[in-house]
Amino acid sequence: MAETTKLNILVTGGLGFIGANLDKQLTGKHNIHIFDRERIARDNYCRGDLNDYPSLERAFEIAKPDLVIHLAGMVSRKECEETPSLAITTNAVGTYNICVLSLKHHARLIYSGSSEEYGTAFTNRVVTEDTPFGEPTSIYSLTKRMAEEIVQYNAFFKGLQATTVRIFMLYGPNEKPNEYRSAIIRFTYSALKNEPLIVHKGTERSWCYIDDAVEALKLLIERQQKTQYEVFNIGRDDPVKTELLAETIVKLCESSSQIERFDPPPTVIPIKRASFKKAKEVLGWEAKTPLSRGLKQVANWMKSNCNKKREDEAF
Repeated sequence: MAETTKLNILVTGGLGFIGANLDKQLTGKHNIHIFDRERIARDNYCRGDLNDYPSLERAFEIAKPDLVIHLAGMVSRKECEETPSLAITTNAVGTYNICVLSLKHHARLIYSGSSEEYGTAFTNRVVTEDTPFGEPTSIYSLTKRMAEEIVQYNAFFKGLQATTVRIFMLYGPNEKPNEYRSAIIRFTYSALKNEPLIVHKGTERSWCYIDDAVEALKLLIERQQKTQYEVFNIGRDDPVKTELLAETIVKLCESSSQIERFDPPPTVIPIKRASFKKAKEVLGWEAKTPLSRGLKQVANWMKSNCNKKREDEAF
């Protein structure tokens, strides 16, 4: 793509954690329209829901996208277990709606998948983009897999040009803490309040800072895709035990919090290890932010934004 070319880009879930950070990086470089459910007033914003086809169709007609970045969906494992029917409708049927409208408007699609799609394939192995999926371990795992297969179907049989990014363990500032968010956010919030940290024993993760993931998406946006469909694992290869992560955050926050250790529930994959070699070889990308620096950024942001009285008053 020539440097002067501006794309019309529609970002679903554009007010979410990834979308808001991506919007900051793209504004001015491309023509960005945001699709989300929040009631706000801003330029180039289309309010609606993935399950409400007319509102989604209206957003496409307004944005006239060359590219759709599909970030919207139910992204919490806990939330999906609580409302499984809604999770299936939102993540699977919603993605089908996105594919139909992307085809209608001749738009390329970047779909935000998840490491959870691999399911039990993580058992005793490092997964690559070519690793066959194991059994799904949660409703979230199942619905994200269903959504990716819908994208694949539309790419291989309907002519949609699409890319899936299977994202691994994102974290960073501006992620509001609650029980549905990632461990780093929950641990940091609890540590700052000197409350117990609830930790799953025997688990391990590699954490990827939000700015690094956004950089990968930017490279995909500005890349001339030559194939009908492609997949990339996006994350940082730096595994850390969750118990050590909790101890590090308590020390960083100078907290008196106790760490309470429990066996993980069946929906939690104990250890996730993956290769990100393809992204480095094809895109020239790798996650560079050390966990120590990222944790400080999260803690500093939360200290500045946290009212320690009540979570819903803090932001």
